[in-house]
Amino acid sequence: MPLRVPKRFTRLYITALSLVAFLTILGQILIQTTLEDELHDPWLVNYAGRQRFHSQLIAKTALLLTQRPDLTNKEIQLQELKRVLADWEDHQNQLRTGDLRDIKAKSVNSDTIQSMFEDIDPHFQVIAKNTHSVLKWIEKADTSQKIDKDLKNIFAHELTFLQKMNRIVFQYDKEAKEKVTKLRGIELGLMALTLFILLMEGLFIFRHAVQKLRETLIQLIEAREKTYKANQELQTAYQQLRLAQSQLLETTQLRHHQELKEHKIHASALLQGQEEERRRLSKEMHDGVGQMLTGLKLMTENFANTKSWTDYDRQNALNLRQLVGQTIQEVRSISNNLMPTVLNDFGIKSALKQLVDSTARNCAAHLTFASNLNDERFDQRIEIGLYRIAQEAIHNAVKHADASEISLGILQKNAEISLTIKDNGKGFRLNKKKFTPTSPSHGLHNIQERAHLLDGTLKINSAIGRGTEIAVQIPNDTKLTR
Repeated sequence: MPLRVPKRFTRLYITALSLVAFLTILGQILIQTTLEDELHDPWLVNYAGRQRFHSQLIAKTALLLTQRPDLTNKEIQLQELKRVLADWEDHQNQLRTGDLRDIKAKSVNSDTIQSMFEDIDPHFQVIAKNTHSVLKWIEKADTSQKIDKDLKNIFAHELTFLQKMNRIVFQYDKEAKEKVTKLRGIELGLMALTLFILLMEGLFIFRHAVQKLRETLIQLIEAREKTYKANQELQTAYQQLRLAQSQLLETTQLRHHQELKEHKIHASALLQGQEEERRRLSKEMHDGVGQMLTGLKLMTENFANTKSWTDYDRQNALNLRQLVGQTIQEVRSISNNLMPTVLNDFGIKSALKQLVDSTARNCAAHLTFASNLNDERFDQRIEIGLYRIAQEAIHNAVKHADASEISLGILQKNAEISLTIKDNGKGFRLNKKKFTPTSPSHGLHNIQERAHLLDGTLKINSAIGRGTEIAVQIPNDTKLTR
C-alpha cells in the first residue's frame, strides 16, 4: 500500500523551510543595507583627513605668496591655491550636508558629527573668507597691511580647525567601527537563530522523515523482489509466447508461400492451357476454315466469269467474292491474334513488329516500335507472356483510351528484358494502395497476372488527360540463341 505523508508533517516542513528562507533573506537585506552604508565610510574618513591637509596647504601657500614676492613660479602657486581652496570648500560642504556628489551618494551624519560640523563651521568660514581676501589683494599686487591682517586671521583659526577636524575624523572612524560591530552582532544572532531552527527541524521533522524513509525503503526492497520474481515469470511466459508466435508465423508463411506457389502453378497451367487452346484454334481456323474459305473464294471467282449471267447476277457474284475475301482476311487476323506464327518462327521482336504494323493498318492511331534485339530467342513462356502483355496494352490504348500516339519498345539490358508501352490517351485514376485502376477494364489485371507469373515487376503511371505508361521488367536466366 502506498504511504501517505501526514499533512501535519508537510505543514511543519514547509513552515520550517520558509522560516529559514525568511531569516536568510532578512540577514542578507540587513547585511547588504549596512554594507551599502559602510561603503561611504572610507570616503568620509579619507576626505575628512584631506580637509586637514588642505587647510594647512592653504595657510602655507598664502604665506608663501605674500612673504616671497620674488618667487619664479608665483602664477603656478596662485592657481594651485585657488584650486585647493575651491576643492576644500566643496568637500567641506559635502561632508557637512551628506550630499556626496563625488561618488553620487547620500550620507546621513549622526547628531554628534552634525554638532561638530556646526562647531567647526565659524573657523572654516573665517579661513575661507580671509583666504579669498588674500587672493584678491595678491591679484591687485597690493602689499598693504590688510594682507597681514588676513594672514593673521587664517593662522589664528587654522590650528583650531585642525584640532576640531581631527575630532571629526576620529568620530567618523569610531562610528564606522560601531556599524561593523553592530553588523557582526546581527549576523551572529541570525546565524544562531537559523541553527536553532535547523536543530528543531532535525529533532521534530527530519528524524521522523528518516524513519518514514527507512520504512519506505524496506517496503520498496520487498516490492522490488516481488516485481523481480514476477518479471522473471513474465519473461519466461514472453519467451514461450515469442517461440509460439515464431512457429505460428513460420507455419503461416510456409502455408502462404505454398498457396502462392499453388496459385502460380494453377494460373500458369491455366494460361498454358489457354495458349494451347488458342494455338489449336488458330491452326484449325488456318488449316480448316481458312482452306475452305479459300476454296469458296475460287468458286465465286469462277461464278463471276460465267457469261450467261445477267449483270445483276454477275454483280452479286462479285459482291460475294469480295465478302469471302474479307472473311478470309478476318479469319487470318483472328488466327494470328490467337497465336501468331511469326512468334514461333522468328521470335518476340518480329512478333511485336508485326503486331504494331497490323494495328497501325486497322486504326487511326500512329504507332512506333523500338528495340535493341537482333535475332535473340527467349524461353517460349517469356515470349508468349511478353507478347500477350503488349497485345493487351495496345488493345486498351486503342479501344478504351482513344490514343492517337502509341509507342512500344522492348530492350534487353544485362539479365533483364524491359517492355514499355506508352500512349497519349485519356488515362485513368490509379489506386496506389491496391495498385488497381478505378476504370472497369480487366486488361490491366491480366497484364499484372502475366508479369507476376514471369517473376517480373510491373509499373503503371497514369493520370486523367495525361496518358498511360506501362513498364514491365522480366528476369531472363536462360541462355540466348542466335
